[in-house]
Amino acid sequence: MKVTQKDIAQKMGVSTSLVSRVLSGQAYKIGVNQQKIDAIMRAAREMNYVPSSAALVLKGKKTRTLGLVVYDFYDPYFSTLIYELQEQAHIHGYSTLLVGFLNRRAKHSDLLPLLKHSVDGIIVLGSFGDLSWTDAFSNIPILRIGHGEHKNISFSVSVDERDAMGKILSHLKRDVGAENAAYVSTGENTHVARRKAFEAVAGEMSMKFSNLIVGTEGNSFKAGCLAAREMLKNGAKSLPQSIVAANDTIAMGLIKQFVESGVSVPGDVVIAGFDDIPMAANYIPSITSFRQPVKIFAQKCYERMADESLPSRNELEGELIVRKSTMKK
Repeated sequence: MKVTQKDIAQKMGVSTSLVSRVLSGQAYKIGVNQQKIDAIMRAAREMNYVPSSAALVLKGKKTRTLGLVVYDFYDPYFSTLIYELQEQAHIHGYSTLLVGFLNRRAKHSDLLPLLKHSVDGIIVLGSFGDLSWTDAFSNIPILRIGHGEHKNISFSVSVDERDAMGKILSHLKRDVGAENAAYVSTGENTHVARRKAFEAVAGEMSMKFSNLIVGTEGNSFKAGCLAAREMLKNGAKSLPQSIVAANDTIAMGLIKQFVESGVSVPGDVVIAGFDDIPMAANYIPSITSFRQPVKIFAQKCYERMADESLPSRNELEGELIVRKSTMKK
């Protein structure tokens, strides 16, 4: 049964109006002493009191709830991002409501929780995709972690793809001695944007490059396996010296298929991934990967909720984590 302010008042032996003033932060105006305020607040926490979002909205107050809209639950990168957003929610006194869409397209039933709980803002996790559904929430801030502009997006933060590819390819050329590289991806828009950065940076560094796009309906691991098989059609000697995968699960699929086919990683070919998901460090061999600054992404979103004057678009640098998949010695 939901705890009400009346329940708290009965437990504390005070009036409901006093409890209301304390929970709204207005008790000091009528001279209530701090001990009494602390006792009522403590009782509210112990009784797991949750204010009604509908009542708060009617009073013109914030619900302190943010909607997190995830485009792709299959991608393990987003689990790390959700964790960091939840950590920041605790720090900044917010609750979060998690929803997701099938195939990146919203249905009315997907949006109902956001409407029901009267969220103060929405954070979209993922790049590009259909954002027509945001018209239903044009009265609140809509933030995005990822690439892509839209009239309803008031703030976005993403990784600097050119910086990322610069760090990856510099490592492959300078530290590994690779003179050529292949980029392996699916047809997702995020991977396309990453590929453009790869091509631009490889050209600037005078590295020979090629691209292999594999369509697998969002299954990145399978895409990596299929890409490895495709590369091996002309024999192991035809493989590029280095491969950059659009994400870590593609890199894992590549490694699995190569090893099963008798190709050594990193002995015969070196492989770098992207996102530095937790499994990348534990894979065999451990995967060199570009780590996106997810903690800073989360911090920036909550900072923007508190201060609307902050810049609306932000591209941040990340860090290349070098592991065994690109270590030949």
